[in-house]
Amino acid sequence: MTPKRTIVVGIAVVVGVAASVLSYVFLNNAQDRAYHNAKVVEAYVVVKAVPPTLNGTDAISGGYIQRKKIPQEFRPSSAVTKLSSIDGKLAVAPFSVGQVLVSSMFASPSSVSNSFEQLIGPGHVAVTASVDQVHGVALFPSPGDKVDLMVSLNGAETLLLQNVSVIAVGQTTTATLAAGASGSTTATSTPANTSGLYTFTVTPTDAARIALAEQDGLGLYMTLVPPHNNQVSVPPVNQGNVTSAL
Repeated sequence: MTPKRTIVVGIAVVVGVAASVLSYVFLNNAQDRAYHNAKVVEAYVVVKAVPPTLNGTDAISGGYIQRKKIPQEFRPSSAVTKLSSIDGKLAVAPFSVGQVLVSSMFASPSSVSNSFEQLIGPGHVAVTASVDQVHGVALFPSPGDKVDLMVSLNGAETLLLQNVSVIAVGQTTTATLAAGASGSTTATSTPANTSGLYTFTVTPTDAARIALAEQDGLGLYMTLVPPHNNQVSVPPVNQGNVTSAL
């Protein structure tokens, strides 16, 4: 390499290092300005919405909770300092993104299963419907699953609701299953559903729609959907268009 080229390369390296240092200083200063120069500390923060009864072990491995820097004044005295403290415990309620993880947010399965109302999300209510094996996917759906609901209206099968959360089947809830699994070294299967009773968590308006469909005998029909199912627009199906997709 010629002396001239060596000088050019050296200048490029110096400029690169200087740019990196200036960027680092700028970003730190920007963060300080955002926090108004408050003292920053580390805490565990919810980064993905946590559903009720989610196992702490799954919350950790699933990336629901991450260590972040926050202003010291925003970290409660009960903030969790070791994620291992929530291993095997269940979320006592749904938690939204941005909440700082505190010790009371996860509890033992036995204590969580004692309160059925904690399975109901904010702004929702629990409502129960009865279906037979044909209308209820052979009664395969279990607590924790999501289903779509259809009704027979004006001679057509019409989609009523999509991605409805099942929180109980008969007297078995999601928390009951979690509690049973935590106390066993073997896989826990869902108890057979012989009642055909399914309890959903929905908004009050949707609960009224389900109740009306039940009372008016609209032939409530349930379909099981996969996790993270996307809602789609489905037109009513009647005898005139039942073969139109063929």
